[in-house]
Amino acid sequence: MEGSVPQAFATRWTREGSEVVVTIVGEVDLTTAPRVREAVKDARDSVAPVALTTVILDLSEVEHLDSLGLAVLVETAAECHSAEQALALICPTPVVTRPLEMTGLDGILTITASLDEAREAAREYLSGKS
Repeated sequence: MEGSVPQAFATRWTREGSEVVVTIVGEVDLTTAPRVREAVKDARDSVAPVALTTVILDLSEVEHLDSLGLAVLVETAAECHSAEQALALICPTPVVTRPLEMTGLDGILTITASLDEAREAAREYLSGKS
């Protein structure tokens, strides 16, 4: 029986001005959730000439998201809210959107299908804060 080979887990982030994009690849579960948390923390703590206003989590390459992964997303949302930062998730596949929908988090978190949509949602959020 043929099956797909899981991608190796990886995180990476890039910061441009007041925006940081954290990309997660692979499965987010018991063993990798702490690494996701650390990558988000490192990205949010990054230093730049302008204050961080937007955090985008690119989950388009996530192959599995369990309850610990969902917990990291909720923690990130709370931290961003406390810091008055916009948070948007890029979730173009059912692998991520389904658990978010099943838990009701899709009604709380900003879920988009692309980087452009995530940036637009962040702009709208930030314009409503001023």
